[in-house]
Amino acid sequence: MKEHLRRYGALVAFVAMMASFSPASAGGVTVTLNPSLSSTSPQDVQIQWTASGQYVTGTTVTVTADPTFTSIRDNCGGTTDSDLNNDSVADGSVTATTTNSATYTVTTSTGATLTMNLCLTFAFSTSSRSYAISILSSNPVDFGSTALNSNGGNTVLVTGTVPSSLAFSIRNRQDTADTNVCPFGVLSISSTSTCNYRLRISTNAANGFQVKILANHDFATGNATMTNVVNDGPMPTAGTESYGLTQVVGAETGGRNTTTLLFTNPIVVNNPPGYTFGTNPSPVPTTVAQNFISYGAAFQAGNPPSVTTTSFVEHGVAISAGTAAGLYTQLVTYTLTGSF
Repeated sequence: MKEHLRRYGALVAFVAMMASFSPASAGGVTVTLNPSLSSTSPQDVQIQWTASGQYVTGTTVTVTADPTFTSIRDNCGGTTDSDLNNDSVADGSVTATTTNSATYTVTTSTGATLTMNLCLTFAFSTSSRSYAISILSSNPVDFGSTALNSNGGNTVLVTGTVPSSLAFSIRNRQDTADTNVCPFGVLSISSTSTCNYRLRISTNAANGFQVKILANHDFATGNATMTNVVNDGPMPTAGTESYGLTQVVGAETGGRNTTTLLFTNPIVVNNPPGYTFGTNPSPVPTTVAQNFISYGAAFQAGNPPSVTTTSFVEHGVAISAGTAAGLYTQLVTYTLTGSF
């Protein structure tokens, strides 16, 4: 019994030894192309691969391609020759061709393992396509394939459209309702009067928005005009005729932060030449629209009410004993422009 086991063990060892010396299966050659992308026709494409061993005399290398090609050679940009591995020695020739394959027969051994080159001239379709190119050699048996992508044949264009949005409304001080009036009421020489409202703005414009301000005329009746405040001058005081914007406070938050992408940045209160809307009293422009508030990216005011994402505007007035009686009016227009 022990002798039998010894013999069986020797047989197993012999089989294992024979297996270890079995020739490795060929194939799996990596095929590369230059260029790997194409958008012109006709065009030369260099096919390059490395043989797993020397190509001996009689070896056939068959190249199959889709689409058809018009010529095969090993010298891209030149004439057909018979030097497969660019060692300046003629080692074969194209012996058989069809509309989508060609066979290169080796007539002289290529020597040690070398990188092989062939060149095909293709007439590409103008549409997006991927074309298969395969190589098979007979001795040693090597095979591999790759794809040539024409006009973006290996790409997918994913698209989606985000509709533009731009919303503007004038709201009361609490941002609880829309309003289009700013009443001072009955004026008195013993006190100043104010009225106010909020500007609510939302937009997904990538480059933000700009709001301009322009009034139809000075604060006036049909017969008299109220004195405008002096830009950067004092606030209206009781007993001294004066009218203008007394306070402009931009929204504290709501602007998109381009770094964090959160809507946390404040609106910018503009101060064009001759007007300091965000710092001191300013007259209301009546001849040329002036930049009023702005932001350089998307802005979201969120759901009302909100006193932090809306901008506060206040008008102030004072009269003197000589201020003419009557109903004073001024129509102030805000113009919102998005920069998409």
